[in-house]
Amino acid sequence: MTKHDKEATQRFNATGVGRTRRFQRITQPALLALALGVTQAWAAAPQTFVLQASGFESGLVANDQGRLIQAWPGRPQQIAADRWLVVDFERSSSVWFDDAGRVSLKGPYVELRSDTAFERHRNDPDPTSLFSTWSRAGTALLRADGSTFVDWQPGSGEWAITAHPQRYSWRSREAGERIFDARGQLRMQLAKGELRAAGPFPERTEYLVCDLKPGTPCALRDEAGKTLWTERIDNLIPLNNGGWLGLQGRAWRRLDAGGQLTGDRTLIYLVGYSSARSRSPASEDVGTWPRWATEYHVIREDAEGIFANEADAVDGLMYPDGRFQSVAGATSGEEVCPGMWRTRMGDAGDKLVDANGQVLGPFTAYAWKGVEGRPEMRQAIAEDGQETLVDCRGKLLVQTPPLSQLSAEATGFFGTLDGESQPRLWLDAELGQHLLPKGTWIDQVSADGALLLVRSDAEGSRLYHVKHGRFVGETIGSAHALLPGGVVFLRDGYYGFIDADGVERLPPRYTAITPWGEDRLWTSRYLSDDAPGRITTLHRMDGSPIASWLNASMNDSPMLRNLPNQGSLTELIGPTFERDDGEYLGQQWVDRNGRTVFLSLDCQRGSQETDGSVIEPLTGPARRQGTDCPITDDIRAAMAATPAD
Repeated sequence: MTKHDKEATQRFNATGVGRTRRFQRITQPALLALALGVTQAWAAAPQTFVLQASGFESGLVANDQGRLIQAWPGRPQQIAADRWLVVDFERSSSVWFDDAGRVSLKGPYVELRSDTAFERHRNDPDPTSLFSTWSRAGTALLRADGSTFVDWQPGSGEWAITAHPQRYSWRSREAGERIFDARGQLRMQLAKGELRAAGPFPERTEYLVCDLKPGTPCALRDEAGKTLWTERIDNLIPLNNGGWLGLQGRAWRRLDAGGQLTGDRTLIYLVGYSSARSRSPASEDVGTWPRWATEYHVIREDAEGIFANEADAVDGLMYPDGRFQSVAGATSGEEVCPGMWRTRMGDAGDKLVDANGQVLGPFTAYAWKGVEGRPEMRQAIAEDGQETLVDCRGKLLVQTPPLSQLSAEATGFFGTLDGESQPRLWLDAELGQHLLPKGTWIDQVSADGALLLVRSDAEGSRLYHVKHGRFVGETIGSAHALLPGGVVFLRDGYYGFIDADGVERLPPRYTAITPWGEDRLWTSRYLSDDAPGRITTLHRMDGSPIASWLNASMNDSPMLRNLPNQGSLTELIGPTFERDDGEYLGQQWVDRNGRTVFLSLDCQRGSQETDGSVIEPLTGPARRQGTDCPITDDIRAAMAATPAD
């Protein structure tokens, strides 16, 4: 929108749908916003998106009820589920507003440092989104409504979390690091050249501050700036008894609250995967307990370092109070599941050990592999390559035929039987087994796991209904795409659709069939010989038509396709109208009932001085850009939907 914009004097009354074929002067791609809630949320609450109409300098925030939300010039971007930011470079301004268009802040030009929100600590009790934001004043952490969380910091640098859930670090490139609390108050200021090697910790707001030169003492400071103690250590791990584990070289030693060696001073530990390293910045990950550790006895300690006898090493688990529990016979340990370790025990073989140091039994697999989304489950791979599913205690979860490969999907597992090259076993989400006949294999699984497309070299493809546990429908010569509600097939060069019960709902006469979420299909086909052109139709999943449009095409945006149920509106492009003064391009956005929610026309007359564009919403005044671009009655009629295919 520019200063030439004005309100329209004419409203439209048409039915239609939309998405794009050809644009001019468009500065950003079309973007449907994040859907709110579950699949059917569009029926209860308006869904907002960026409407990108041909001829307009930038997109406009709108909703699926036919209202243009954005009333300010500039480039819009959605920053949270119900929050938007419009930035106008020319006017050096920004506007922060919600889905209803309510402005929370008007301010100077800003730039978000990332396309995504600042990643907060997983235990931060404040769940609101934050954004690392740049302006001429510096870089700040702002909330989604534009309000300040932590104020502008001058110079260049970056924001980061710490191990404490509500301490936030500004890592300046010109000065020392600064730590802020959840109220935006400065809690710790380091001098340039000082390194925060550890802290603040989840339950202790104390900091190990070091010089970058190894071997020099480090100081433990509190947030009042007081030095609590100074020792020659490189890192700290807090213990729940008030003490510490302090790192000297590669070895960890027990320290009391005052930083002094405590307990048996001849004992040192390798905890986790410690290795020789120079001092490095503190990590926000403090790890979990217990941890695998190796205990050594010190045989000499002098200016050259700490020396231990490798032959006396004992492996086991270290607990959060610093207590060490040896595991008899163990020479190493690897955590293979939360609270479970695979331990090497020499000639006795590998064992599975729990968090109490108890040996549960042999670890019989060659390796375990995690299953995404199923933290309690592992794929166990045997020495001979066979794969099974086990729980974290090594218990077999399902008895299958011998499998040479097990592939995890979002809704289950493909299994390839020993001696075969293609999967014909399907394990559903409840680990129910579906073994398909010999000579067949599973080609695809629907996104919801309800349908399998099963192929056979001899007979083509069949649909298998997982819930019913049987094949449905007839053989499909050439399956094109498997959907949650059925399959698109190809026959004699044209596409048709068979539903989940195997019933042919759309005959093979279409040049394209595209699903729209879980409940709609788009089709496209040529008209008859005596009526040249194309027709695009919106269908229900039973094949019944909702509405059709002549000489328009559905614009299948990848960003739209990634949204829940693929968004509540779709865009149609066309028709294109040839006029004496130029070419006019039509666009419209329609809902699942075939109702036109926005109607747009771009009048391309050959120059910026004569070009013009208009968007007519279902609710409220139209938006115009450039010279007058009227949607005449004949154009409106040509863009209107017809009731059937």
